[in-house]
Amino acid sequence: MGESGPAKVLGPLLYVTPEEFPLKDLVIRAIEGVRGGITSIQLRRKAASGWEFSELVRLFRDNVPAGLPWLVNQRLDYALAGRATGLHLPEAHPPIASIRRHATRPLLIGSSVHSFRSAVEAAEEGADYLIVGPVFDTPSKRSFGPPLGLEALRTIVREVPVPVWAIGGIGESEAPLVRGAGAFGMAVMGALSMTSDPVAAAFSLRRAWNRG
Repeated sequence: MGESGPAKVLGPLLYVTPEEFPLKDLVIRAIEGVRGGITSIQLRRKAASGWEFSELVRLFRDNVPAGLPWLVNQRLDYALAGRATGLHLPEAHPPIASIRRHATRPLLIGSSVHSFRSAVEAAEEGADYLIVGPVFDTPSKRSFGPPLGLEALRTIVREVPVPVWAIGGIGESEAPLVRGAGAFGMAVMGALSMTSDPVAAAFSLRRAWNRG
């Protein structure tokens, strides 16, 4: 399918925030990455208390560059309160139609998926976009099973009517491969988190994507 609204909004380089960084350091790192080419951010803090996650949302709301698209993981109330661009859901989630009924304003709503069947079901349910993975091996995604690989990614992209971002083990070498498989973008965590220079890392990832 041609490039759609969510793809234009979120852009090709989606940064998924890690669990272990202190909140203020995480915000600073994310903002630095935006200077290098990050086009959107997904706030993810699964192990956090409600207060900690709400504080992270507040810090992003008050400090990210104006116009930067960002997503809140799972919590509709925080996405609305923080004026986030969208809400990102895990593969097992409440019905998207129900979530939209409870939203007091329009939101992008996307889902992580780990198989072809789940991708088709999420798209049919009304997800605006999908994050598919793990495409390559990565420690943070091993609980979801073996890597899907590029052929599975290519099949999902071909069969679902919404834009797809690839996730899992994606660095400079893999970026052109997932773009060649038809993904609209890549979602990365480690490649931007475990670096002393987020600006340079983001710039290198965007340059690698553009080569794809």
